[in-house]
Amino acid sequence: MTQNSSPVKQKPILRRQSIKVGLRIFIGLSILTVTIILTLTATKETGKVLLDINPVYLPGILGLLALYMVLEATRVRLIAHAITGKWIPMGLSIQVLFCGAFLSAVTPFQAGGFPIQIYILNKAGLKWGEALLTLLLRALFYLLGVILLFPLLLPYFQASFKGGSMQILSKYPIFAYIFLLGLLVLILFYPKPLKKIVYSLTFRKGKRTKLTRVVFGIFREIHRMRMGFFNFVKKRRLYSIIILMLTIIVYIPNYSIAPLILHALSIKTPYFDTILRQIFLLFAAFFFPTPGAAGIIEGGFTALFYSSVPKHLVGVFTILWRFFTYHLVVIIGGFLTLKILHLEEIISSKMDSTST
Repeated sequence: MTQNSSPVKQKPILRRQSIKVGLRIFIGLSILTVTIILTLTATKETGKVLLDINPVYLPGILGLLALYMVLEATRVRLIAHAITGKWIPMGLSIQVLFCGAFLSAVTPFQAGGFPIQIYILNKAGLKWGEALLTLLLRALFYLLGVILLFPLLLPYFQASFKGGSMQILSKYPIFAYIFLLGLLVLILFYPKPLKKIVYSLTFRKGKRTKLTRVVFGIFREIHRMRMGFFNFVKKRRLYSIIILMLTIIVYIPNYSIAPLILHALSIKTPYFDTILRQIFLLFAAFFFPTPGAAGIIEGGFTALFYSSVPKHLVGVFTILWRFFTYHLVVIIGGFLTLKILHLEEIISSKMDSTST
């Protein structure tokens, strides 16, 4: 009995250890990034302007963040309702977002949020398969929204942002878009050729390896995902249209935080221009292995606004924007996640003591 119980006790501890390592890396990269940005951009004028920041804008900034979280939580609830016919509690839906943001921030490629999000959705009454499908559909609709919106914004971006560095930077989102579009087409319509290519790369001397088995499991989930997506779109067409529209609308409050911060710093820039630069920055997060894409997002954001925001304020603007749109969510998500893991550990220990 004792031998069987030890893995149950160790499981939450191992999770905490991995979280601690990722959290240390994330904090270290964030501090390093802030230090570098301030070193390169801060001047004597920076301190004077900071003292004159208008605090009246703070409730508006927090209000926009809250509105974004509520709309995104509504999107999760809508997808879950379309699948199960039941509405999950708003509180648990918001918890999915906060905890997912925290674990994504402390894991490479932002891949760590799924397990705890599935756990929370299961707690809300969804079966494991339904919870997984909810998260997969959320990701697919997000990707589909970005792909549909990108071509409409590309001409404006190239015409508005001139200069050698900006033209070079604008090439990256185009590459990312082509890659994401190709990947989505392969997954949804041509999974077998993709599977054969990936399989052939995992073979060693014509024999299967451990990686081959891992790839098999991944493509099994891809098959379930695409079947679930097509069944959902076919049977829930109205839901699909509403979710896709909501997917595009939901990020407007989040992207509106940056213009409000600029107003607090007494800087006036075109609203649509500020929104557009943030949309293109999103593509950077898809391809970098650092936890939460720390360092990459801040550096890209600084570069995007370097020509339109005074040098002595662009670094402060970047730090404030990143804090209110991301770090604040991660901090709240961290407390919620640790609470959930602590409760899970207590439940596991009680189950273990009962079995002994």
